[in-house]
Amino acid sequence: MLIDEFISKFKTYCQQRFPSETGTATSYTNAVKYLFEFMNASSVSHTLIWEVRSLEPDIRDANSILYNELNAFFSSTGRSSYLRKGFLKAALPVLFEFGSVLISQEDNNVVLSQEIRDNQIIADFSVELLKHELPTAEYIAHNYSVRRISGTSDESANKIRSGRKAEKYFTSFLTSLGFIKNQDFFDVANNKTYGYDIRFYDVGLEVKNINSGTFFLSDNEIARLENTDTHLVLVDIDNGIWFLKNNSRWLKEIISDIKKIRDYCNTHYSNIDPCDIKIIINNDIKNDVVDISILPKTHVVSLFSGGNTNAV
Repeated sequence: MLIDEFISKFKTYCQQRFPSETGTATSYTNAVKYLFEFMNASSVSHTLIWEVRSLEPDIRDANSILYNELNAFFSSTGRSSYLRKGFLKAALPVLFEFGSVLISQEDNNVVLSQEIRDNQIIADFSVELLKHELPTAEYIAHNYSVRRISGTSDESANKIRSGRKAEKYFTSFLTSLGFIKNQDFFDVANNKTYGYDIRFYDVGLEVKNINSGTFFLSDNEIARLENTDTHLVLVDIDNGIWFLKNNSRWLKEIISDIKKIRDYCNTHYSNIDPCDIKIIINNDIKNDVVDISILPKTHVVSLFSGGNTNAV
């Protein structure tokens, strides 16, 4: 779709989304138009939208090289206010929302396998069922006995289902508090360009199912936790939902230990790569997590946005 046609449709969409906010549609539309000019785009496709998605963290980071390049470009044409006053940053979620409606996504953008139908995975939040008992575990002994059937594909599918159920349970919780999907938060778990599961306003949230008292962290998830505004949400369905900030002492020690183990193997066992290391939740974590399933809406916003957890 040609740029002018897309921009015209996008402006109409913004006017419908923000009918009572004077100037918002124009500001968002211009910000996106000038971003496309910066990218030398002549037409809009799913590829361009995905590229913008991949650039989003740097667009939001005032210290990034890309942000400085954008600032120079916008300033050279007298449009710096669109960047500095946050219009571009605010317009991005609306752009992605509109783009997902208007532009069909390619098959390789769907992370879930063909056998797992996302609309068949249901996990509704119910406050009446909560037990608020943080799942913990102890060292799990490995069993090296031979099994007749490996069950690898079934185990992989079950892992995807359990993770997706936790994500949907969490979004159901947000909805129960009055947050609006695709406005206050976005479910981006099936979009590989994000690198996390839920975007809550400007914060990225990685959701983990901890029913077993354990979870895993990929290399990319560790990088996000260390370098961006991504935090962990630990979910045990019909039990509780716990928030773990990326600057948690417990989490920092876990990540440090994972790196030490891998460095040790690289030095002493170079033919072994411990890529998947199971993290066991123990009582040491309890001072670092907050059970958000008992919190009101305002406290959840404060907590996710960096508010003082002691005030909750």
